[in-house]
Amino acid sequence: MTRMLAILALAALAVGCGTSPRAVERKGRIISLTDSILTTGGTDTVRFGRLGSGEIAVLRLWLANDASRPMAVASYRRSCGCTTLEFDAQPIAPGDARQVTLTFDSRGERGWQLKALDITLAGGQRPLRLFVEADIK
Repeated sequence: MTRMLAILALAALAVGCGTSPRAVERKGRIISLTDSILTTGGTDTVRFGRLGSGEIAVLRLWLANDASRPMAVASYRRSCGCTTLEFDAQPIAPGDARQVTLTFDSRGERGWQLKALDITLAGGQRPLRLFVEADIK
């Protein structure tokens, strides 16, 4: 009888610990992409904080598609060679998000810096402008 109870308990544990999918935890800054950003553009600011001279800083951001249709990053334009954006050009489904990597290279920079990075979305009329801010010591 005890053996039967032990087998039933193990079976219940096995069923309870099934392989249900887990939600992906999105650590880091989330930038919302909406229908209005496609038509009128938008702005946001990303702050790197204080950086040492010559330091290369990396931030991982999430582009969350809060629009009614799929969105994809087509390209980007930067105001300075000190910023780069790594992205996957595959469409982001509505309600989904995609991680991008923003890099700021402080070599040759001093003091407070404000750079611009224009992200063009496929089918968008105006870009999403990210202001990139850093204080170089």
